[in-house]
Amino acid sequence: MGIIVPKTTRRRSLRPAKLLRRPVKSVPRNATPAHLVSRRLGSQANSWRTYIIVLVVILIFGAAGSALAVLRRTDQALGAIQQVDPRLNQNNTPNQTDTGSAPINPDATNDEVDLSQPFAPATLKEPFTVLLIGVDKRAESINEGVRSDTLILVRVNPLQNWATMLSIPRDSVAPLPDGTYGKVNRAFSYGYYNAESLYGSGTVADAGGGAAAAETLERFLKIKVDYIAQVDFQGFERIVDSIGGITVDVKQTLIDPEYPTDNHGVERIYIPAGLQIMDGRTSLIYARSRHASNDFDRSKRQQQVLKDVLRQVRSRDLAANVSLLPKWVGVLEQNVRTTLPIGDISTMTDLAGIATRLDSDRIAQFAINPSAVGVDSVNGSDIYWNESDIQALVNKWQSGAEVPGIVNLQVLNGSQINGVAGKVTGYLTKQGYATVAASDGAPSSTTVLYDIGNHPEERTKLIQTLALRESQVVINSARPQGASMEANMILVVGSDYDEAWTGTTP
Repeated sequence: MGIIVPKTTRRRSLRPAKLLRRPVKSVPRNATPAHLVSRRLGSQANSWRTYIIVLVVILIFGAAGSALAVLRRTDQALGAIQQVDPRLNQNNTPNQTDTGSAPINPDATNDEVDLSQPFAPATLKEPFTVLLIGVDKRAESINEGVRSDTLILVRVNPLQNWATMLSIPRDSVAPLPDGTYGKVNRAFSYGYYNAESLYGSGTVADAGGGAAAAETLERFLKIKVDYIAQVDFQGFERIVDSIGGITVDVKQTLIDPEYPTDNHGVERIYIPAGLQIMDGRTSLIYARSRHASNDFDRSKRQQQVLKDVLRQVRSRDLAANVSLLPKWVGVLEQNVRTTLPIGDISTMTDLAGIATRLDSDRIAQFAINPSAVGVDSVNGSDIYWNESDIQALVNKWQSGAEVPGIVNLQVLNGSQINGVAGKVTGYLTKQGYATVAASDGAPSSTTVLYDIGNHPEERTKLIQTLALRESQVVINSARPQGASMEANMILVVGSDYDEAWTGTTP
């Protein structure tokens, strides 16, 4: 059983007895713990990642179908949760800020990453991106300044029923709203304390911070952020306890001799390997502990807890979840702020549909860390990441490259017409296809679709979308010249290029 023991060499927790009365329940299991070999640069991790995603996922993916009726009649809750995006208040859309660098795809048109275009899709039936911000607003930290402890981008593809998460380390150096370069987590603080000067009179601090963080990530990663969701950390335990706890497969025994408490004391934590039934307090400890291993291991635990909570919510029947809606609405009202238009019936209908279709196994995790992205330099705790590696990782995150069952489509330009592959890629991405960065291919007079392996469903859909002939399709093909190893379906656009493939007509 998991044991939480107060440590006496420093200030003790104010709740040691309560913690001892709530141990982890062990479920025997014979298993060899997996050895986690990935390592992450940086001395501090994002402590709140799991419960931040959990609360928003319950709003977006977990309970949206049931919450529809409750939220529609709970005007006070909706008024507290939903915020107007301050980016809409500016005379010149903030997304027009010059990034000073090229688009992600060298063959792409500006439409693919043109930040001057409207950033919110008309409905949630199209792929969209939500920036999740974990904000440290505890009373004792207010004097130190409100700050964002966690930045996670969630990409949702409702057409193919998958989602991806991308975590951005707070020590990453990025272009900030004040025109300087510095740690990315400074963006929220700057927007929080300068909300009205940046976005106009009446802009509340929370909304200003979220907008500034979103703009910073748009410049840093060359993407669009459609929506913003902010969460502080008060509600996680209540959510987990409300669903009866979660079952977690602890891969490796966790021992933390100095787990920090809310009153700046420490506790000793011990959670054994194996299947564990965790209540809210213990699951938060399991996700947050940072003394037992490196930061990347902790990120894995946080992502694991997220999936376990989502799995538990989905495993409950509708009546059981409906009975908890008053509690969930209360937690959301107190702890969540979002620019998602949750007061709109079409939005809630779209969210309900996503909730019924999205399985936790089709949520892929990505993180900016040295195992995935090269480090150009380190100055103190400031990390300067390799730009080309960042863009490659972002493209994987956008395309759902590691989601099970996803067919990754790449468009190659064989027409020798500048920008064609980028235009076609942009159109097909909007149609819901998981795309890999466009590139150049060998010159070709005829457009050919290469299916690496055999993906009949996706292949048939693409043939219909582009009105291709059977003679233009090669199945179980070798990879054509210029194709990425990440792609398992490649469209080589030939000189017979049709503008209809970009959603336009001649």
